[in-house]
Amino acid sequence: MQDYLDIFSNTWAILLVVLFFGGSIFVHEFGHFVAAKLCGLKVLRFSIGFGPKLISWTGADGCKYMVSLLPLGGYVALPQLADMGALEGGTEEDSAAKSLPPAGFAAKIIVSSAGALFNLLFAALLAAVVWIVGLPESDAYRTTTIGYVPEKISDIDGSKIPSPAFSAGLKPGDKILEIDSDKVSSFAEIIEAIALGSGRDSNGKPMAEIKILRDGKEMQMKVYPALIRTNLGTGDAIRMLGAMPAMKMKVGELLDNSPAQKAGIKVGDTIKGINSEKLYSNQQLIDILSKVPEGETVKLDISRDGKEMSLIVKPAKVVRTKSYCELSIPGDPGFSMRLFDSKNADASSVKVLSARGQFDYIPQPGFMLYKANGRDILNISQLNTVINHNSEKGSITLAFMSPTYEMGDMTLPKGSQSKITPPREQVMLGYILEDITIITHPSIASQFADSIRRTYGALESLLNPKSDVGINSLAGPVDIGRVIYKLSFADISLVLSFAVLLNINLAILNMLPIPVLDGGHILFAIISKIRGGPIPPNVFGAIQAAFTLLFLSLMVYVVYYGMLRWSGDSRYEREMEAVSEINVEDVNF
Repeated sequence: MQDYLDIFSNTWAILLVVLFFGGSIFVHEFGHFVAAKLCGLKVLRFSIGFGPKLISWTGADGCKYMVSLLPLGGYVALPQLADMGALEGGTEEDSAAKSLPPAGFAAKIIVSSAGALFNLLFAALLAAVVWIVGLPESDAYRTTTIGYVPEKISDIDGSKIPSPAFSAGLKPGDKILEIDSDKVSSFAEIIEAIALGSGRDSNGKPMAEIKILRDGKEMQMKVYPALIRTNLGTGDAIRMLGAMPAMKMKVGELLDNSPAQKAGIKVGDTIKGINSEKLYSNQQLIDILSKVPEGETVKLDISRDGKEMSLIVKPAKVVRTKSYCELSIPGDPGFSMRLFDSKNADASSVKVLSARGQFDYIPQPGFMLYKANGRDILNISQLNTVINHNSEKGSITLAFMSPTYEMGDMTLPKGSQSKITPPREQVMLGYILEDITIITHPSIASQFADSIRRTYGALESLLNPKSDVGINSLAGPVDIGRVIYKLSFADISLVLSFAVLLNINLAILNMLPIPVLDGGHILFAIISKIRGGPIPPNVFGAIQAAFTLLFLSLMVYVVYYGMLRWSGDSRYEREMEAVSEINVEDVNF
Protein backbone atom coordinates (compact mmCIF):
# COMPACT_ATOMS: atom_id res chain seq x y z
CA MET A 1 0.00 0.00 0.00
CA GLN A 2 2.85 2.38 0.88
CA ASP A 3 4.43 1.80 -2.55
CA TYR A 4 1.23 3.00 -4.22
CA LEU A 5 1.16 6.07 -1.98
CA ASP A 6 4.78 6.84 -2.87
CA ILE A 7 4.02 6.53 -6.58
CA PHE A 8 1.04 8.84 -6.21
CA SER A 9 3.08 11.37 -4.23
CA ASN A 10 5.91 11.41 -6.78
CA THR A 11 3.48 11.67 -9.70
CA TRP A 12 1.72 14.58 -7.98
CA ALA A 13 5.05 16.31 -7.32
CA ILE A 14 6.18 15.91 -10.94
CA LEU A 15 2.81 17.19 -12.14
CA LEU A 16 3.25 20.32 -10.03
CA VAL A 17 6.74 20.88 -11.48
CA VAL A 18 5.29 20.72 -15.01
CA LEU A 19 2.27 22.83 -14.08
CA PHE A 20 4.03 25.68 -12.29
CA PHE A 21 7.54 25.69 -13.80
CA GLY A 22 6.58 24.77 -17.34
CA GLY A 23 3.34 26.68 -16.96
CA SER A 24 5.17 29.88 -16.01
CA ILE A 25 7.25 29.74 -19.19
CA PHE A 26 4.18 28.82 -21.23
CA VAL A 27 2.25 31.79 -19.83
CA HIS A 28 5.14 34.06 -20.87
CA GLU A 29 5.07 32.76 -24.46
CA PHE A 30 1.28 32.83 -24.54
CA GLY A 31 1.50 36.54 -23.72
CA HIS A 32 3.64 37.10 -26.82
CA PHE A 33 1.17 35.02 -28.86
CA VAL A 34 -1.92 36.94 -27.74
CA ALA A 35 -0.24 40.33 -28.21
CA ALA A 36 0.98 39.36 -31.69
CA LYS A 37 -2.54 38.34 -32.67
CA LEU A 38 -4.01 41.59 -31.34
CA CYS A 39 -1.39 43.57 -33.25
CA GLY A 40 -2.17 41.72 -36.48
CA LEU A 41 1.22 40.03 -36.75
CA LYS A 42 1.83 36.70 -38.44
CA VAL A 43 2.43 33.76 -36.07
CA LEU A 44 4.10 30.82 -37.81
CA ARG A 45 4.15 28.36 -34.92
CA PHE A 46 2.94 28.10 -31.36
CA SER A 47 4.20 25.12 -29.38
CA ILE A 48 3.25 23.74 -26.01
CA GLY A 49 6.50 22.23 -24.81
CA PHE A 50 9.93 21.90 -26.42
CA GLY A 51 11.78 19.27 -28.39
CA PRO A 52 10.36 16.73 -30.87
CA LYS A 53 6.72 17.33 -31.70
CA LEU A 54 4.13 14.80 -30.58
CA ILE A 55 1.12 16.18 -32.43
CA SER A 56 0.53 19.24 -34.61
CA TRP A 57 -2.18 20.88 -36.66
CA THR A 58 -2.55 24.02 -38.73
CA GLY A 59 -5.26 26.44 -37.70
CA ALA A 60 -7.48 28.55 -39.93
CA ASP A 61 -5.14 31.47 -39.20
CA GLY A 62 -2.26 29.62 -40.83
CA CYS A 63 -0.45 29.11 -37.51
CA LYS A 64 1.01 25.67 -36.87
CA TYR A 65 0.00 24.55 -33.38
CA MET A 66 2.13 21.86 -31.74
CA VAL A 67 2.42 19.77 -28.61
CA SER A 68 6.06 18.82 -28.07
CA LEU A 69 7.78 16.16 -25.99
CA LEU A 70 9.26 18.25 -23.15
CA PRO A 71 6.33 19.84 -21.27
CA LEU A 72 8.35 22.64 -19.66
CA GLY A 73 7.14 25.78 -21.37
CA GLY A 74 6.65 26.56 -25.04
CA TYR A 75 7.58 29.02 -27.75
CA VAL A 76 6.07 31.26 -30.40
CA ALA A 77 7.62 31.98 -33.81
CA LEU A 78 7.10 35.54 -35.08
CA PRO A 79 8.88 36.21 -38.39
CA GLN A 80 8.03 39.92 -38.32
CA LEU A 81 10.01 40.23 -35.10
CA ALA A 82 13.20 38.64 -36.39
CA ASP A 83 15.07 39.60 -33.22
CA MET A 84 12.76 37.32 -31.22
CA GLY A 85 13.14 34.32 -33.47
CA ALA A 86 16.37 32.61 -32.56
CA LEU A 87 15.50 31.70 -29.00
CA GLU A 88 11.72 31.53 -29.26
CA GLY A 89 11.37 28.99 -32.02
CA GLY A 90 11.41 31.26 -35.07
CA THR A 91 13.14 30.03 -38.24
CA GLU A 92 13.05 31.15 -41.82
CA GLU A 93 10.62 28.42 -42.75
CA ASP A 94 9.50 29.74 -46.13
CA SER A 95 9.95 32.63 -48.51
CA ALA A 96 6.51 33.96 -47.61
CA ALA A 97 7.70 34.75 -44.11
CA LYS A 98 10.53 36.88 -45.52
CA SER A 99 8.15 38.98 -47.58
CA LEU A 100 5.97 40.01 -44.62
CA PRO A 101 6.17 43.71 -43.70
CA PRO A 102 8.21 44.44 -40.53
CA ALA A 103 6.32 45.09 -37.34
CA GLY A 104 5.80 48.69 -36.32
CA PHE A 105 7.40 50.33 -33.30
CA ALA A 106 4.27 50.07 -31.14
CA ALA A 107 3.76 46.41 -32.07
CA LYS A 108 7.34 45.56 -31.13
CA ILE A 109 6.98 47.23 -27.73
CA ILE A 110 3.58 45.66 -27.03
CA VAL A 111 4.52 42.13 -28.12
CA SER A 112 7.90 42.22 -26.37
CA SER A 113 6.32 43.45 -23.11
CA ALA A 114 3.37 41.06 -23.19
CA GLY A 115 5.33 38.03 -21.94
CA ALA A 116 6.36 39.80 -18.74
CA LEU A 117 2.85 41.26 -18.35
CA PHE A 118 1.27 37.81 -18.53
CA ASN A 119 3.77 36.51 -15.96
CA LEU A 120 2.70 39.33 -13.62
CA LEU A 121 -0.98 38.56 -14.22
CA PHE A 122 -0.35 34.88 -13.52
CA ALA A 123 1.59 35.83 -10.37
CA ALA A 124 -1.33 38.00 -9.23
CA LEU A 125 -3.75 35.09 -9.74
CA LEU A 126 -1.52 32.73 -7.73
CA ALA A 127 -0.96 35.37 -5.04
CA ALA A 128 -4.73 35.76 -4.69
CA VAL A 129 -5.03 32.01 -4.05
CA VAL A 130 -2.23 32.19 -1.45
CA TRP A 131 -3.97 35.15 0.20
CA ILE A 132 -7.21 33.17 0.43
CA VAL A 133 -5.92 29.73 1.51
CA GLY A 134 -3.06 31.03 3.67
CA LEU A 135 0.64 30.31 3.90
CA PRO A 136 2.21 28.16 6.66
CA GLU A 137 5.18 29.79 8.38
CA SER A 138 7.36 28.58 11.22
CA ASP A 139 6.61 30.73 14.26
CA ALA A 140 10.32 30.87 15.13
CA TYR A 141 11.32 32.45 11.82
CA ARG A 142 8.78 35.26 12.21
CA THR A 143 10.90 36.86 14.94
CA THR A 144 14.16 38.82 14.78
CA THR A 145 15.17 37.83 18.31
CA ILE A 146 18.17 35.55 18.66
CA GLY A 147 17.42 32.32 20.48
CA TYR A 148 20.74 30.50 20.38
CA VAL A 149 24.37 31.34 19.60
CA PRO A 150 26.62 28.25 19.37
CA GLU A 151 30.33 28.61 19.90
CA LYS A 152 31.02 26.75 16.65
CA ILE A 153 29.10 26.02 13.46
CA SER A 154 29.53 23.17 10.97
CA ASP A 155 30.52 23.15 7.34
CA ILE A 156 28.78 20.68 5.01
CA ASP A 157 31.62 18.18 5.56
CA GLY A 158 31.21 18.37 9.34
CA SER A 159 34.28 20.52 10.06
CA LYS A 160 33.78 23.06 12.85
CA ILE A 161 34.58 26.78 12.72
CA PRO A 162 33.95 29.55 15.26
CA SER A 163 30.47 31.05 15.06
CA PRO A 164 30.66 34.68 13.80
CA ALA A 165 27.74 35.64 16.06
CA PHE A 166 29.47 34.19 19.12
CA SER A 167 32.77 35.86 18.21
CA ALA A 168 30.99 39.22 17.83
CA GLY A 169 29.36 38.92 21.26
CA LEU A 170 25.74 38.40 20.19
CA LYS A 171 23.59 36.73 22.86
CA PRO A 172 20.25 34.96 23.17
CA GLY A 173 17.58 37.61 23.64
CA ASP A 174 19.25 40.17 21.38
CA LYS A 175 16.76 41.60 18.91
CA ILE A 176 18.23 42.37 15.49
CA LEU A 177 16.84 45.64 14.12
CA GLU A 178 18.97 46.37 11.06
CA ILE A 179 21.62 44.76 8.88
CA ASP A 180 23.81 47.14 6.89
CA SER A 181 21.31 49.94 7.63
CA ASP A 182 18.38 47.96 6.19
CA LYS A 183 15.55 47.08 8.57
CA VAL A 184 14.65 43.40 8.99
CA SER A 185 11.31 42.01 10.11
CA SER A 186 11.94 38.25 10.31
CA PHE A 187 14.76 35.80 10.83
CA ALA A 188 14.34 34.66 7.23
CA GLU A 189 15.18 38.22 6.15
CA ILE A 190 18.20 38.20 8.48
CA ILE A 191 19.56 35.02 6.90
CA GLU A 192 18.97 36.42 3.41
CA ALA A 193 20.53 39.80 4.21
CA ILE A 194 23.68 38.15 5.56
CA ALA A 195 23.93 35.73 2.61
CA LEU A 196 23.54 38.49 0.00
CA GLY A 197 25.64 41.05 1.87
CA SER A 198 28.62 42.72 0.21
CA GLY A 199 30.25 44.49 3.15
CA ARG A 200 33.97 43.98 3.69
CA ASP A 201 36.57 45.34 6.07
CA SER A 202 39.87 46.96 5.07
CA ASN A 203 41.42 43.50 4.63
CA GLY A 204 38.67 42.29 2.33
CA LYS A 205 37.08 40.05 4.95
CA PRO A 206 33.26 39.71 4.77
CA MET A 207 31.65 42.08 7.26
CA ALA A 208 28.13 43.17 8.24
CA GLU A 209 27.05 46.04 10.47
CA ILE A 210 24.20 45.01 12.74
CA LYS A 211 22.00 47.13 14.97
CA ILE A 212 20.52 45.23 17.91
CA LEU A 213 18.30 45.93 20.89
CA ARG A 214 19.65 44.52 24.17
CA ASP A 215 18.07 45.21 27.55
CA GLY A 216 16.20 48.19 26.10
CA LYS A 217 19.32 49.78 24.58
CA GLU A 218 20.22 49.97 20.90
CA MET A 219 23.74 48.85 20.01
CA GLN A 220 25.74 48.88 16.78
CA MET A 221 27.99 45.86 16.19
CA LYS A 222 30.29 44.58 13.47
CA VAL A 223 29.99 40.92 12.60
CA TYR A 224 32.26 38.96 10.28
CA PRO A 225 30.10 36.31 8.56
CA ALA A 226 31.73 33.01 7.73
CA LEU A 227 31.65 31.45 4.28
CA ILE A 228 30.03 28.09 4.89
CA ARG A 229 29.94 25.43 2.19
CA THR A 230 26.43 24.14 1.60
CA ASN A 231 26.91 21.53 -1.11
CA LEU A 232 29.40 18.69 -1.47
CA GLY A 233 29.00 18.54 -5.24
CA THR A 234 29.58 22.18 -6.17
CA GLY A 235 31.34 23.58 -3.13
CA ASP A 236 28.70 26.34 -2.97
CA ALA A 237 29.42 28.64 -0.04
CA ILE A 238 27.32 31.43 1.44
CA ARG A 239 27.80 33.94 4.23
CA MET A 240 26.34 32.79 7.53
CA LEU A 241 25.88 34.50 10.88
CA GLY A 242 25.88 31.43 13.09
CA ALA A 243 22.80 32.20 15.19
CA MET A 244 19.33 30.69 15.50
CA PRO A 245 15.97 32.37 16.10
CA ALA A 246 14.15 32.47 19.42
CA MET A 247 11.34 29.96 19.74
CA LYS A 248 8.25 29.42 21.83
CA MET A 249 8.99 26.35 23.94
CA LYS A 250 5.54 24.78 24.19
CA VAL A 251 5.48 21.14 25.33
CA GLY A 252 3.77 18.95 22.74
CA GLU A 253 4.57 15.49 24.14
CA LEU A 254 6.01 13.90 27.30
CA LEU A 255 8.17 10.77 27.17
CA ASP A 256 7.23 7.91 29.49
CA ASN A 257 8.99 7.85 32.88
CA SER A 258 10.90 11.00 31.94
CA PRO A 259 12.06 13.59 34.50
CA ALA A 260 9.61 16.08 33.00
CA GLN A 261 6.68 13.72 33.46
CA LYS A 262 7.68 12.87 37.02
CA ALA A 263 8.07 16.56 37.91
CA GLY A 264 4.51 17.31 36.84
CA ILE A 265 5.09 19.09 33.54
CA LYS A 266 2.04 18.81 31.30
CA VAL A 267 1.40 18.96 27.58
CA GLY A 268 0.66 22.58 26.69
CA ASP A 269 3.04 24.06 29.27
CA THR A 270 5.43 26.72 27.97
CA ILE A 271 8.97 26.55 29.32
CA LYS A 272 10.21 30.05 30.14
CA GLY A 273 13.44 29.64 32.12
CA ILE A 274 15.78 27.44 34.11
CA ASN A 275 17.38 28.33 37.44
CA SER A 276 16.06 31.89 37.02
CA GLU A 277 17.80 32.25 33.63
CA LYS A 278 15.45 33.19 30.80
CA LEU A 279 15.29 30.71 27.93
CA TYR A 280 14.96 31.62 24.28
CA SER A 281 15.44 28.22 22.65
CA ASN A 282 15.64 24.51 23.36
CA GLN A 283 19.29 24.46 22.20
CA GLN A 284 20.09 27.00 24.91
CA LEU A 285 18.43 24.73 27.48
CA ILE A 286 20.41 21.70 26.22
CA ASP A 287 23.69 23.58 26.70
CA ILE A 288 22.72 24.54 30.25
CA LEU A 289 21.65 20.98 31.13
CA SER A 290 24.97 19.59 29.83
CA LYS A 291 26.73 21.51 32.61
CA VAL A 292 24.45 20.35 35.44
CA PRO A 293 26.29 17.88 37.73
CA GLU A 294 24.79 14.39 37.62
CA GLY A 295 22.20 13.86 40.33
CA GLU A 296 21.44 17.56 40.91
CA THR A 297 18.04 19.16 40.31
CA VAL A 298 17.10 22.31 38.40
CA LYS A 299 14.27 24.80 38.80
CA LEU A 300 12.21 25.03 35.67
CA ASP A 301 10.06 28.14 35.16
CA ILE A 302 6.92 27.43 33.15
CA SER A 303 3.68 29.07 32.09
CA ARG A 304 0.44 27.06 32.34
CA ASP A 305 -2.93 28.47 31.32
CA GLY A 306 -1.58 32.00 31.75
CA LYS A 307 -0.15 31.32 35.22
CA GLU A 308 3.56 31.39 36.02
CA MET A 309 4.99 28.62 38.22
CA SER A 310 8.20 26.75 38.96
CA LEU A 311 8.86 23.01 39.16
CA ILE A 312 11.87 21.12 40.47
CA VAL A 313 13.20 18.61 37.92
CA LYS A 314 16.03 16.11 38.16
CA PRO A 315 17.56 15.73 34.66
CA ALA A 316 18.60 12.29 33.49
CA LYS A 317 21.48 11.21 31.26
CA VAL A 318 20.38 8.91 28.44
CA VAL A 319 22.06 7.27 25.43
CA ARG A 320 21.26 9.12 22.18
CA THR A 321 23.44 7.39 19.57
CA LYS A 322 24.95 4.04 18.70
CA SER A 323 28.69 3.45 18.69
CA TYR A 324 30.50 3.97 15.42
CA CYS A 325 33.89 3.06 14.01
CA GLU A 326 36.09 5.86 12.69
CA LEU A 327 38.90 5.24 10.19
CA SER A 328 41.79 7.65 9.62
CA ILE A 329 45.03 7.89 7.68
CA PRO A 330 47.99 9.52 9.49
CA GLY A 331 49.20 12.57 7.60
CA ASP A 332 45.96 12.87 5.59
CA PRO A 333 43.52 15.11 7.50
CA GLY A 334 41.28 15.22 4.40
CA PHE A 335 40.33 11.58 4.82
CA SER A 336 37.75 10.28 7.26
CA MET A 337 35.27 7.47 7.28
CA ARG A 338 32.69 6.53 9.88
CA LEU A 339 30.77 3.27 9.90
CA PHE A 340 28.11 1.82 12.20
CA ASP A 341 26.24 -1.40 12.94
CA SER A 342 22.91 -1.52 11.14
CA LYS A 343 20.36 -4.05 12.30
CA ASN A 344 16.93 -4.87 10.92
CA ALA A 345 14.57 -7.81 10.87
CA ASP A 346 16.44 -9.50 8.00
CA ALA A 347 20.12 -9.18 8.83
CA SER A 348 22.92 -7.25 10.46
CA SER A 349 25.47 -5.27 8.49
CA VAL A 350 28.06 -2.52 8.72
CA LYS A 351 27.04 0.67 6.93
CA VAL A 352 28.86 3.86 5.96
CA LEU A 353 27.81 6.89 7.96
CA SER A 354 30.08 9.35 6.12
CA ALA A 355 33.19 9.24 3.94
CA ARG A 356 35.57 11.98 2.81
CA GLY A 357 38.83 11.75 0.90
CA GLN A 358 40.67 11.71 -2.42
CA PHE A 359 40.24 8.15 -3.66
CA ASP A 360 39.21 6.76 -7.03
CA TYR A 361 36.31 5.14 -5.21
CA ILE A 362 34.57 6.59 -2.16
CA PRO A 363 31.52 4.76 -0.76
CA GLN A 364 28.41 6.85 -0.21
CA PRO A 365 26.48 7.07 3.08
CA GLY A 366 24.26 4.01 3.43
CA PHE A 367 26.61 1.72 1.46
CA MET A 368 27.36 -1.62 3.17
CA LEU A 369 30.88 -2.77 4.02
CA TYR A 370 31.00 -6.57 3.70
CA LYS A 371 34.70 -7.47 3.53
CA ALA A 372 38.06 -6.18 4.78
CA ASN A 373 41.16 -7.85 3.30
CA GLY A 374 38.90 -10.66 2.10
CA ARG A 375 37.43 -11.32 5.53
CA ASP A 376 33.66 -11.09 6.10
CA ILE A 377 32.74 -8.14 8.32
CA LEU A 378 29.55 -8.47 10.38
CA ASN A 379 30.04 -5.64 12.89
CA ILE A 380 32.26 -2.66 13.64
CA SER A 381 34.15 -4.56 16.34
CA GLN A 382 35.41 -7.02 13.71
CA LEU A 383 36.32 -4.13 11.41
CA ASN A 384 38.21 -2.33 14.18
CA THR A 385 40.20 -5.50 14.90
CA VAL A 386 41.10 -6.10 11.24
CA ILE A 387 42.19 -2.49 10.66
CA ASN A 388 44.35 -2.19 13.76
CA HIS A 389 45.80 -5.71 13.40
CA ASN A 390 46.94 -5.01 9.83
CA SER A 391 47.81 -1.33 10.33
CA GLU A 392 51.59 -1.75 10.18
CA LYS A 393 51.64 -4.84 7.96
CA GLY A 394 50.42 -3.30 4.74
CA SER A 395 47.50 -1.85 2.86
CA ILE A 396 43.90 -2.80 3.66
CA THR A 397 41.27 -3.38 0.98
CA LEU A 398 37.66 -2.66 1.88
CA ALA A 399 34.80 -4.02 -0.23
CA PHE A 400 31.49 -2.14 -0.36
CA MET A 401 28.08 -2.70 -1.84
CA SER A 402 25.50 -0.02 -2.68
CA PRO A 403 21.77 -0.40 -1.91
CA THR A 404 21.36 -1.32 -5.62
CA TYR A 405 24.02 -4.06 -5.26
CA GLU A 406 26.82 -2.27 -7.11
CA MET A 407 30.27 -3.33 -5.83
CA GLY A 408 33.29 -1.18 -5.21
CA ASP A 409 36.69 -1.49 -3.51
CA MET A 410 38.98 1.04 -1.89
CA THR A 411 42.47 0.39 -0.56
CA LEU A 412 43.71 2.16 2.56
CA PRO A 413 47.50 2.64 2.81
CA LYS A 414 49.76 1.13 5.43
CA GLY A 415 49.42 2.88 8.77
CA SER A 416 45.67 3.41 8.56
CA GLN A 417 44.00 3.40 11.95
CA SER A 418 40.62 2.68 13.48
CA LYS A 419 38.86 3.47 16.72
CA ILE A 420 35.44 2.84 18.24
CA THR A 421 33.64 5.97 19.38
CA PRO A 422 31.33 5.13 22.30
CA PRO A 423 27.63 6.04 22.31
CA ARG A 424 26.90 9.72 22.89
CA GLU A 425 24.97 10.51 26.04
CA GLN A 426 22.83 13.57 26.65
CA VAL A 427 21.27 15.10 29.74
CA MET A 428 17.55 15.45 29.08
CA LEU A 429 14.25 16.35 30.71
CA GLY A 430 12.20 14.14 28.40
CA TYR A 431 9.71 16.21 26.45
CA ILE A 432 9.13 17.01 22.78
CA LEU A 433 8.28 20.57 21.82
CA GLU A 434 5.27 21.38 19.70
CA ASP A 435 6.14 22.50 16.18
CA ILE A 436 4.28 25.80 16.06
CA THR A 437 3.19 26.80 12.58
CA ILE A 438 1.31 30.02 11.88
CA ILE A 439 -1.02 30.35 8.90
CA THR A 440 -0.66 33.84 7.47
CA HIS A 441 -2.67 35.50 4.70
CA PRO A 442 -0.26 37.90 2.97
CA SER A 443 -1.94 40.37 0.65
CA ILE A 444 -1.25 40.32 -3.08
CA ALA A 445 0.60 43.63 -2.76
CA SER A 446 2.83 42.36 0.06
CA GLN A 447 3.65 39.19 -1.90
CA PHE A 448 4.61 41.26 -4.93
CA ALA A 449 6.67 43.65 -2.81
CA ASP A 450 8.52 40.77 -1.15
CA SER A 451 9.20 39.01 -4.47
CA ILE A 452 10.44 42.22 -6.11
CA ARG A 453 12.67 42.97 -3.12
CA ARG A 454 14.16 39.47 -3.20
CA THR A 455 14.70 39.51 -6.98
CA TYR A 456 16.45 42.89 -7.00
CA GLY A 457 18.41 41.96 -3.87
CA ALA A 458 19.74 38.82 -5.56
CA LEU A 459 20.55 40.73 -8.77
CA GLU A 460 22.37 43.45 -6.87
CA SER A 461 24.41 40.89 -4.96
CA LEU A 462 25.20 38.94 -8.14
CA LEU A 463 26.50 42.07 -9.89
CA ASN A 464 28.39 43.39 -6.84
CA PRO A 465 32.04 42.22 -6.96
CA LYS A 466 32.30 42.60 -3.18
CA SER A 467 29.62 40.01 -2.46
CA ASP A 468 30.25 36.27 -2.30
CA VAL A 469 27.39 35.45 -4.67
CA GLY A 470 28.77 34.27 -8.00
CA ILE A 471 27.41 33.11 -11.31
CA ASN A 472 27.50 29.52 -10.00
CA SER A 473 24.77 30.56 -7.57
CA LEU A 474 22.28 31.09 -10.39
CA ALA A 475 19.33 28.72 -10.23
CA GLY A 476 18.59 27.01 -13.54
CA PRO A 477 15.79 24.69 -14.67
CA VAL A 478 17.15 21.78 -12.62
CA ASP A 479 17.26 23.81 -9.39
CA ILE A 480 13.84 25.39 -9.92
CA GLY A 481 12.24 22.05 -10.72
CA ARG A 482 13.76 20.49 -7.59
CA VAL A 483 12.50 23.32 -5.38
CA ILE A 484 8.93 22.87 -6.64
CA TYR A 485 9.27 19.10 -6.31
CA LYS A 486 10.37 19.33 -2.66
CA LEU A 487 7.83 21.98 -1.69
CA SER A 488 5.04 19.81 -3.10
CA PHE A 489 5.64 17.28 -0.31
CA ALA A 490 5.25 20.01 2.33
CA ASP A 491 2.26 22.15 1.36
CA ILE A 492 0.68 23.15 -1.94
CA SER A 493 0.48 26.77 -0.78
CA LEU A 494 4.30 26.84 -0.56
CA VAL A 495 4.42 25.77 -4.22
CA LEU A 496 1.99 28.56 -5.09
CA SER A 497 4.05 31.11 -3.16
CA PHE A 498 7.24 30.00 -4.92
CA ALA A 499 5.45 30.22 -8.28
CA VAL A 500 4.56 33.85 -7.46
CA LEU A 501 8.25 34.58 -6.88
CA LEU A 502 9.22 32.64 -10.01
CA ASN A 503 6.83 34.54 -12.30
CA ILE A 504 7.83 37.94 -10.92
CA ASN A 505 11.45 36.90 -11.29
CA LEU A 506 10.85 35.89 -14.93
CA ALA A 507 9.06 39.19 -15.63
CA ILE A 508 11.85 41.32 -14.16
CA LEU A 509 14.73 39.39 -15.72
CA ASN A 510 13.12 39.29 -19.16
CA MET A 511 12.67 43.07 -19.14
CA LEU A 512 16.39 43.71 -18.57
CA PRO A 513 17.82 45.64 -21.58
CA ILE A 514 19.97 42.71 -22.71
CA PRO A 515 19.92 41.37 -26.28
CA VAL A 516 17.94 38.08 -26.70
CA LEU A 517 15.75 39.05 -23.71
CA ASP A 518 12.46 40.92 -24.14
CA GLY A 519 14.04 44.06 -22.72
CA GLY A 520 16.72 43.79 -25.40
CA HIS A 521 14.06 43.63 -28.12
CA ILE A 522 12.52 46.80 -26.69
CA LEU A 523 15.94 48.46 -26.55
CA PHE A 524 16.58 47.65 -30.22
CA ALA A 525 13.13 48.99 -31.16
CA ILE A 526 13.81 52.26 -29.33
CA ILE A 527 17.26 52.63 -30.94
CA SER A 528 15.74 52.01 -34.37
CA LYS A 529 13.04 54.58 -33.68
CA ILE A 530 15.58 57.21 -32.58
CA ARG A 531 17.90 56.69 -35.54
CA GLY A 532 14.96 56.70 -37.97
CA GLY A 533 15.66 53.31 -39.46
CA PRO A 534 16.50 49.71 -38.62
CA ILE A 535 19.84 48.77 -37.13
CA PRO A 536 22.18 47.57 -39.91
CA PRO A 537 21.58 43.82 -40.39
CA ASN A 538 25.26 42.94 -39.98
CA VAL A 539 25.48 44.84 -36.68
CA PHE A 540 22.19 43.48 -35.43
CA GLY A 541 23.10 39.93 -36.49
CA ALA A 542 26.51 40.09 -34.79
CA ILE A 543 25.03 41.36 -31.52
CA GLN A 544 22.27 38.76 -31.53
CA ALA A 545 24.67 35.94 -32.40
CA ALA A 546 27.11 36.94 -29.65
CA PHE A 547 24.47 37.22 -26.97
CA THR A 548 22.69 34.07 -28.15
CA LEU A 549 25.97 32.17 -27.74
CA LEU A 550 26.49 33.72 -24.30
CA PHE A 551 22.93 32.90 -23.27
CA LEU A 552 23.15 29.28 -24.45
CA SER A 553 26.56 28.90 -22.75
CA LEU A 554 25.07 30.28 -19.54
CA MET A 555 22.16 27.84 -19.76
CA VAL A 556 24.54 24.90 -20.23
CA TYR A 557 26.59 26.16 -17.26
CA VAL A 558 23.65 26.55 -14.87
CA VAL A 559 22.16 23.20 -15.92
CA TYR A 560 25.54 21.53 -15.34
CA TYR A 561 25.88 23.18 -11.94
CA GLY A 562 22.28 22.28 -11.18
CA MET A 563 23.06 18.61 -11.78
CA LEU A 564 26.19 18.84 -9.59
CA ARG A 565 24.13 20.55 -6.88
CA TRP A 566 21.51 17.81 -7.14
CA SER A 567 24.22 15.16 -6.75
CA GLY A 568 25.68 16.95 -3.72
CA ASP A 569 22.29 17.39 -2.08
CA SER A 570 21.43 13.73 -2.69
CA ARG A 571 24.66 12.67 -1.04
CA TYR A 572 23.92 14.88 1.96
CA GLU A 573 20.37 13.52 2.21
CA ARG A 574 21.73 9.96 2.22
CA GLU A 575 24.13 10.96 4.98
CA MET A 576 21.25 12.40 7.01
CA GLU A 577 19.35 9.14 6.53
CA ALA A 578 22.36 7.27 7.89
CA VAL A 579 22.59 9.72 10.80
CA SER A 580 18.93 9.09 11.60
CA GLU A 581 19.69 5.38 11.70
CA ILE A 582 22.58 5.82 14.14
CA ASN A 583 20.50 8.03 16.45
CA VAL A 584 18.53 6.28 19.18
CA GLU A 585 14.87 7.11 18.63
CA ASP A 586 13.35 5.26 21.58
CA VAL A 587 14.88 7.03 24.56
CA ASN A 588 14.56 5.05 27.78
CA PHE A 589 14.62 6.82 31.15
